[in-house]
Amino acid sequence: MKSSFDVKLLMGIQYNLPLTETPLIDLAENLGYNKEYVLKETLKLIREGVIKRYGANLNYKAFKEVKKAALVGFNVEHDRVFEVAEKINRIDILRLKHNFLREHESYNVWFTIKAESFEKINEIVDEIANQCGISDYVILPTKRVWKMDVKYDLIKGVSWSNKGIEPENIPTIDELGFDREIVRKFENLIVSERPFKEFESYGYKEDEIVEIIKELLKKGVARDFSGVLRESKIGFKENGMTLLKINSKTEKVVVKLIENYPQITHLVERISHLNWGYSIYFMVHAVKKDPIESIRNEVMEFDGVVDAVTVYSKKNLRED
Repeated sequence: MKSSFDVKLLMGIQYNLPLTETPLIDLAENLGYNKEYVLKETLKLIREGVIKRYGANLNYKAFKEVKKAALVGFNVEHDRVFEVAEKINRIDILRLKHNFLREHESYNVWFTIKAESFEKINEIVDEIANQCGISDYVILPTKRVWKMDVKYDLIKGVSWSNKGIEPENIPTIDELGFDREIVRKFENLIVSERPFKEFESYGYKEDEIVEIIKELLKKGVARDFSGVLRESKIGFKENGMTLLKINSKTEKVVVKLIENYPQITHLVERISHLNWGYSIYFMVHAVKKDPIESIRNEVMEFDGVVDAVTVYSKKNLRED
């Protein structure tokens, strides 16, 4: 855990980063800190890997080439985990963001994949499995993302976000008429008093970029404007993926989860695999397992929930 000043800065950049032409300067003023120090400290935290990036967090569904997604679980022999993980990490077409070694009796290597269609996803995963010598695996296509907002409350010691239900359908960048390469740059801004000034080379004024991001937020193309932290660098050691088997009351269960558990960062409905009856997946991150266990035990009592299992992460296979 960082110093008290760092905690305040990290909380501010996650939860209260102003969407202005000078976001870090305005954040410094709101926190009551010197702007030069905030710029210097933010840059240091990015270089240390504590802050992954800051800017507009984009919804992958806005990019037609990666509009579909799936979670994949591989059954990998323990002595081959790192060999297989390295092969998976090297495959650029996956657009990989998550690759974890998790505690599960059958499937221990879990990663995500995005592509233009579920057919393409199946094709890619089958080829990867063949290359890695994996015969037992599950492909769990995303049916709907109900919530996606990864924020860590460093005071409470658990992930925390009061975001509501994510819109089911959003326009693509192409439909909105924006340049996708420029929009992708909104996710990873430079540490500067005026980070949007770099877009002048593309013919945009700083205030125009701010208005574009506001439009993207309004349409659900951007989920929010904030800094993104790396949990392993802030003392969040536990990463629990809870899987739910439910009856026909899917939406009722989902709404109750969102309304009652701000600790949830990801809440996704997936198309079940044969012999794999789990359809709802949610993530909670914490300093220790207690809040994750407590939530699962409470959810087990929900009307409509048949079973709930939490699969914990043992190692992030993408981190150095």
